[in-house]
Amino acid sequence: MKIAPQLRQELAFLRDGLDSIDRLVDEKTRPNFAPLRNRLDSWTAKVAVIGQVKAGKSTFLNAFLHQHDFLPSDINPWTSVVTNIRVNIPTDPISGARFEFFDESDWQEITGSGSAIRQLTEELLPGFDSEVLRRQSEEMRDRAQRRLGRHYHALLGSKHDHEFLSADLLKRYVCAGPGSDDGLDREALGRYAALTKSASIYMRLPEFEVPAIITDTPGVNDPFLVRDELTCRSLDKSDVFVMVLSAHQPLTDVDLALIRILANQDEKDVMVFINRIDELDDYSTNVPRVIADVEQRLRAAIPGIDFRIVAGSAWLADLALREDDEAGTLREAADSDELALYIRQTFGRLPRDRNDRLLLASGLTSLKNTLSDTLDSGVGSQQLNQLRGDIRAELNAAQFVGRRERDALQVQMESLRSDIAKTAARDVASEITGIRDLRNRLESLVDTADAQIERVVSKSWSGLEARLIAAIETFVDGHKDTFEERLFGDGQRGDAGAVLDFDMLPLQAALEAEVRDCYTGSRSGTDAALESCIQACRQTIGTKFQDPTAEITLEGLPYDSFTSTLTFAKRSLRVGMIVDRSWAFWRRPTLNVGKSLGALRTLTTEELRPSVEKILAAYNEAQLDRASAGMSRIRVMLRMFDSILSENAQRLKQDKIDMERIALNPDAQKAVVQRLQSKVEALERRLTALAGLETGLKRTDLGAAA
Repeated sequence: MKIAPQLRQELAFLRDGLDSIDRLVDEKTRPNFAPLRNRLDSWTAKVAVIGQVKAGKSTFLNAFLHQHDFLPSDINPWTSVVTNIRVNIPTDPISGARFEFFDESDWQEITGSGSAIRQLTEELLPGFDSEVLRRQSEEMRDRAQRRLGRHYHALLGSKHDHEFLSADLLKRYVCAGPGSDDGLDREALGRYAALTKSASIYMRLPEFEVPAIITDTPGVNDPFLVRDELTCRSLDKSDVFVMVLSAHQPLTDVDLALIRILANQDEKDVMVFINRIDELDDYSTNVPRVIADVEQRLRAAIPGIDFRIVAGSAWLADLALREDDEAGTLREAADSDELALYIRQTFGRLPRDRNDRLLLASGLTSLKNTLSDTLDSGVGSQQLNQLRGDIRAELNAAQFVGRRERDALQVQMESLRSDIAKTAARDVASEITGIRDLRNRLESLVDTADAQIERVVSKSWSGLEARLIAAIETFVDGHKDTFEERLFGDGQRGDAGAVLDFDMLPLQAALEAEVRDCYTGSRSGTDAALESCIQACRQTIGTKFQDPTAEITLEGLPYDSFTSTLTFAKRSLRVGMIVDRSWAFWRRPTLNVGKSLGALRTLTTEELRPSVEKILAAYNEAQLDRASAGMSRIRVMLRMFDSILSENAQRLKQDKIDMERIALNPDAQKAVVQRLQSKVEALERRLTALAGLETGLKRTDLGAAA
């Protein structure tokens, strides 16, 4: 099957359009379209595969990519590194991989970020165990040092490139382990995993009609994952998500929290794949029941959003791909009467070939069809429509400049046929002055809008920071009863396992709401400034010209809504109580619970500060991307008049040369007129062709236009 054929048509249509524009416009205008060409050439469909550990995510991806046992799929080792599978990207190598390692600052943030927190813990809450805050990061650092030895520091900030990639080589970079750390050699499992920041794998898959990046993320409940924010940041950059669930535990609170964040963003699409149905009894009864349960829980948790749900088994698909001696026996056992009944009831047909039956029951074909439809009609189409709007804006400007040049040439010809040549030249000089004044007024309007948007963005950013900190403090205050019980409850006396363990899901929901609400207000302010600016520019232009900017609009700007998955980066917060001191310490009359709770608020805020800073950075990036996209459309008007000024200045210079030639040789007048007439005719042909391109770009369905 083919994935995203409609998008391929749209990409080809836009590419052909830009090729035609490059041939039609002059050398001065061509650079205006170069950034649009770069955006088109670098566009990729970005698909992230997410899910909990043991949901069968890596097995699913292996089957999806037709690569048996390529990505690590055992329960141990598990994938601990964000892995980007780069498919059919023209500028990439045909095969191989690149592995990038943390640099010094990255690594210090991961392994050393707990030092300030530990100090605060010891100062503010002397009865708590500060070591709890650093145990996992120290384990990560110690493992890296044991495995890499003298190469440990040299690898920081570097990268490894491989022309060819095997499954065993991949495991050295992306598997957390566990494995043994004694006597490791260069081929050892997970040797570099602790230091690996990201992995990029290059592939060519004819099934994909468009370039794509498929991101394999560590499980969202991975007990070893210190680098949660890297996973969440990769999700922020993805557009389509395949949530892999286990049929045995199809939807947890963690799953729902993550799906809610992703689904509430207009620019993102979420699909659900219920995996491992081969482990259920009675497919025909239990698979529909599991699907119905997932649908019901999704509707209850996230009303108003329709999810695409597919059930299947990556193991069955992988089994159909295998060629080892055991595969035949396993295929025969899997191809049961129960499976045949399920296939007939679900798909209305039963293929004759056993492998075809296993593949159909696996759900992979259904999922790929769903993914193809999602890309063609969803976020991929939206992104290309935005690019189309930017191309139309530049094309509109090129047409306006061309019409102005044509009209000016016609006036120039008339002046050469009469005694008004000097007057015409003076008119050109006057027009240059008038257009320069108009252009300066437009620039002033744009600068005013820029400043206004900067104030909106800055105010929104600082306001969000305050609201996020307040949400954290409110969250801690809400645990006052639990905190007090841990301090004074009889059941805790001498308890060696006493730990304050905060479930962060409620806080994540609060942070998500703050980000969403702040962004809605920021977007409204930014959009109002953009709309006011474009209207003011049109009115200014309208004082001298009939509106040439009708096709320059603010439609299709990115980030209509925004909620960063970074709010999901920290799922629990643990603070251990010191137990080698007498619990009488806590029972002193002088102990102030309110003061201790305030100290805990401070600690929690500091513990979450790195996450807050990353949320703010992602938030600011979204604000600026939308504002920049809008201002880019408006600045087309400035470039439009820059071109006219340049053309008029050149024409005025040419007028003087022509008048001197005619004065010396009146017979030269005919040659000058013929030259100008040829230019007018060439411009007419160019304008006709550009108008035809614009008509095509106006069509709603680019596929139809192609």
